[in-house]
Amino acid sequence: MSYLRNSILATIVYYDIFNYPLTLVEIYKYMINPARIVKIEGGISEVSINSIVEELDKLEISGIIGTKNGFYFLNGRDDIYNLRMQRHKIADQKWKKFLKFVKYLALAPYLRGVFASGSMAINNTGEESDFDILVVAKSGHLYTCRFFLWVISSLAGARRKKHQKIAPDKLCFNHYIADDSLYIPHESIFNAQTYASLKPAMIAPGLIDNFYHANLWLNNYVYNFRPEKEFIRRSVTVPFIFKFIAESVESVLSLLKLDRRIETILRHFQQERIKKDPVTYSSGGRVIFTDQELEFHPYSFERIVINEYNRGVMRLGIVPYIKETDSGLLGVS
Repeated sequence: MSYLRNSILATIVYYDIFNYPLTLVEIYKYMINPARIVKIEGGISEVSINSIVEELDKLEISGIIGTKNGFYFLNGRDDIYNLRMQRHKIADQKWKKFLKFVKYLALAPYLRGVFASGSMAINNTGEESDFDILVVAKSGHLYTCRFFLWVISSLAGARRKKHQKIAPDKLCFNHYIADDSLYIPHESIFNAQTYASLKPAMIAPGLIDNFYHANLWLNNYVYNFRPEKEFIRRSVTVPFIFKFIAESVESVLSLLKLDRRIETILRHFQQERIKKDPVTYSSGGRVIFTDQELEFHPYSFERIVINEYNRGVMRLGIVPYIKETDSGLLGVS
């Protein structure tokens, strides 16, 4: 099956950009949808682990890929195996710090979920890596939740500040969505791989399934992806007192009919600051500030990664049926 061969190769190419060799299970889970590589009449037959193993063996014999201790990489890229092992050890230590911070974030009213994103989510961190976070907030209280997270993380000395280019072990709150608006419309291979690898650190019951059900478009890019329940093993257990405090604040504000008023004030204040910041309009990124979503990626790597991916598959003689583009970043592609 040439389409499967090329899809596997494309997946290895994509993660090679991050110096990240893949295991067999990871190739299966994050495999780029074959329909993006070649036009397939009549649909795609089921892709099994065994069929992937067969194709990987052929690719290794032909010298296109290499393997070491169960990890696969492009030929001549043996060095990234050791790099992954080093970064995995670093990530294990960073997860301990991250989860400690997340536990205190539970004090924030209207917080419904915290996902680890980026390099943390796949254990591919360096010593200087920060903690990228996707936040889910209660609908109608997005800006209030952000304010409380700002206060708590600032008091804990854990917040990445705006002008810090390098902020090891700091929390980077770069994306917020409301719990009644979980669909993320910014579709691209980069975002699909990013959201497919999210790891929930603190999550309300049922929110994981709701999130992925709202974003079924991920499978247009990541063919075999299904959310896994076992990855909750790294989530925190919220202390009862923290949960009680957060819920009490929500109840009091609602009882006094202050919750909507506070949200209105904080929304106006925060949106005005965002509008006045020149960074908001930087080319090559995206900043969003609506009632359903806040996104702060003014200098996104998305376009860089996608362009490198397109060049990478072309170097291997793969001409994809669908050329990958970014999800609508500012500036000319």
